[in-house]
Amino acid sequence: MLFPGALYIGAATAALLAGPGLGRCVALATDRHPDPRLIKGVCLFVALLIAWRAEGLLHGVALGTVAAAGIAAGWIDVYQRRLPDLLILPAYPLAAVLLIATGDADTMLRAAACAAAAMALYGIACATGQVGFGDVKLAGLLSLVLGWAAWETAVIALVASAVIGGGQAAAVMLKGRRDFPYGPVMLFGAAAAIAMTPWIAL
Repeated sequence: MLFPGALYIGAATAALLAGPGLGRCVALATDRHPDPRLIKGVCLFVALLIAWRAEGLLHGVALGTVAAAGIAAGWIDVYQRRLPDLLILPAYPLAAVLLIATGDADTMLRAAACAAAAMALYGIACATGQVGFGDVKLAGLLSLVLGWAAWETAVIALVASAVIGGGQAAAVMLKGRRDFPYGPVMLFGAAAAIAMTPWIAL
């Protein structure tokens, strides 16, 4: 759904204002300071993507909430190989309240089913040592807001994450290492799914 121009401007403004705060959040959690230009650039790209593809204002706010938590958590995962509960878990009730506010039973059921399926799949991967429990929680959150619009979006995100993650794992193993952050892979897969869904029929 294409939002009016004013919402693009609002989304861009919110992203640029949020960037410094997310950078400080990462710095407090890791004692590392991400390049402010890079974090602003990521925020701006994601905000415009959301404004372009969100299914209405409530969905846009939910995606924005999850994106803000995900950007900070993803940077922390790169630095420390962890996805903080303090960022991920509060986004669940916020997204759920916005979802319930739609009053659309089909949308709520689809989003909840996508979240449950993603958590089940990642839960199996976690049990076999392929991903961490933080990844399981992030998978559920992402699939909740992606499944809001269409189940295809959630599926594409899972497939894209698996493909990107597989390539990253191969590259890391060639360097003789096994540890790499999977959170950013999942976030990139989610962004790719939001952009690609309208042109991919499952």
